[in-house]
Amino acid sequence: MLEQSARFTFILLIAWIFSNNSVTLAQTASAVGTLLTQPRQFGDQLRGEEALIVVPENRTVAGSRNITVHYFRFPARKPSGKPPVFFLPGGPGEAITAAQISEGLQQKRYTKYAEMRAFNANRDIVIVNQRGNSHVPGIQNLPRMWFVQPGKRLEPLSFDQRGQRMSEGFQESLRICQNLQFDLKGYDILHLVDDIEAIRQAHGYEQIAFRGSSFGSQWALAYLQQYPQRVERMLLSGVEPLDFTYDSADGIWHVFQRVEAQVRASGNIPLPEAGLLGAVKAVITRLEKQPLRVRGQHPRSRKTTEIAIGADDVRYYLRQPVLNSRVHSRRMLELWPKLVLELYREDYQYLAAKIIDDRPELEDYNLLLTLIDNSLGISDKRLKKLENEEARRWLGNINLLYTATQAVTPTPTVSDAFRQFKTFETPVLFIHGTLDLATPIENAQEILTWFPNGHLITVEGGTHAANQHAASVDPRFLNYLTDFFNEANPKDAFPRIPARITLPPLQFQATGEPSLFSQLID
Repeated sequence: MLEQSARFTFILLIAWIFSNNSVTLAQTASAVGTLLTQPRQFGDQLRGEEALIVVPENRTVAGSRNITVHYFRFPARKPSGKPPVFFLPGGPGEAITAAQISEGLQQKRYTKYAEMRAFNANRDIVIVNQRGNSHVPGIQNLPRMWFVQPGKRLEPLSFDQRGQRMSEGFQESLRICQNLQFDLKGYDILHLVDDIEAIRQAHGYEQIAFRGSSFGSQWALAYLQQYPQRVERMLLSGVEPLDFTYDSADGIWHVFQRVEAQVRASGNIPLPEAGLLGAVKAVITRLEKQPLRVRGQHPRSRKTTEIAIGADDVRYYLRQPVLNSRVHSRRMLELWPKLVLELYREDYQYLAAKIIDDRPELEDYNLLLTLIDNSLGISDKRLKKLENEEARRWLGNINLLYTATQAVTPTPTVSDAFRQFKTFETPVLFIHGTLDLATPIENAQEILTWFPNGHLITVEGGTHAANQHAASVDPRFLNYLTDFFNEANPKDAFPRIPARITLPPLQFQATGEPSLFSQLID
C-alpha cells in the first residue's frame, strides 16, 4: 500500500509539472479545479478513486499559488440518487489514508470504516483530508510539527513560562514556513470549508451529507454555516460547536465528578473525608505553598535524579493518560483515582518518573491544528465565561496552546457572527459520551437545542471514543446510523434510535500495591 501511495505521488508530481510547463512547484500550477485521479479499490468493499483537486493556497489573494487537496471518492454500490456522505477527519491535523482504510476494513468489529462500507450501499462516500496535511499525497504540504524547548529539570512546571516558550517555538516555525514560501493565511477554517465546496462542485453534487467526529464535526458545522442549503443531513459525534474550540475547565471537572461518583458507587476504594476531588484540591494547594524536590527514577534507564514538582505539574498530568492507557480510553479514567490518591498520600514516585522522562524532551505540536484552531478563535463573551469558571482555579490554563499562540498566528480569525449559535432545520444525529474530557457532554446538550430536527444518543460512561464504546455494548449501533442515512425523512428513524446507551461501570484499580510507579518500571 505504501508503494502504491508513493507511486501515486510521483505520477501526480509529473502531471503537475507537465501541466504547468514549469520547473518549480513553487510557481503557479495547473488551473484551479483540475482533478488528478487514479483508481482505488479495497477488495469488494470500497471501489472508486483517490484524487487531488487543485485549489488556491489563499483564495483572498489574486495570483496566489495553487496547492492540492487530497480526497477519496467511492460511488454507491447501488446508486440511489441520495446525496453523498462526506467523511471529515478530526484533529485538526488528522487524516484518513489508503493504508488506514485497508486496515480498517479488515476489522470485524465496529469502526468508522464499517460505517463507510454500510453507507456506501446506496450513497457515494467522499473522504476529504485537510489541506496541507503531510500524512497524505499532495503538493505543498506543510511541515507537520513545531517544537517547544523543555523547562529546566530543577524548576517546577510553570504554565506562564511554558506559554512563553510555546510562543517562541511557534514563531520560529512560522519563520521556517515563510522561508519555504507558504502563505499560512490560507490554512484556516474558511479555506477548509471552501475546499469541500470545490469538491462538491467538481462532482456536480446538488447536496451533501456529513459524518464528522471532534474537529470533523466542527468542520461540518462551519460548512453548514456558510452553505446551509447544500447540507442534507449530518451525523456528528464528540461534537465541537464553532465557539467551543477553547476547552471548558468546568466541563472537564464535571467528568472528574462523574468518575468520583462511580468510585463511591463501587464501594471498593476508600476515599479521604474530602473525597477524590477534595484530594486533588489538597495536593494542588500543598504544592502551591511549597513545591517539592523529589529524587526519582527514570522509567527505562532506572537512573535516579532529582526533579522539581509544582502545582502546575499536577494540573498538567491530571489530564494525561496514566501508565499504558490511551488518550480517550476508559482505562485512563479507571487508573485516574489511583494517581490522585497516591499524590494525596505524598507518593510522588510515579509523577517524578513521568517528569524525568518528559521534561528533557522537546514538546511537539501539530502546525495545522494550531493554525486552524486559532482561525476559529473564541468570542469575547465565551472567553470571559471560561476565565471565570470555578474549575480553572484547580486545572489552570487548559487552553495554553491557544493563549500562547493566538496573537502571533497569521491565519485570519472568523467573526463572532460566524461562531454564534443559530437555529438550523437540518436533520442531525449527535453521539456523545458523558466522560468525554476533550469535548464535554454539555457541548452536545447545548447545540441540540438549536437543531429542532436533531436527536442525541448519550453514551453513559463513554469518552471521546463514544462511538466505539456504544458499539461494544449494543450490536445494533451501526444499524441506528445506517437507518438515519437511509430514511427519506431522517426524523422517521429517531423513534428507532435510543436516546441513551449505557456502558458497564468503570473498573477501578485498587489502591495500594502495586503502585503506579512499580507498574510503570515493570
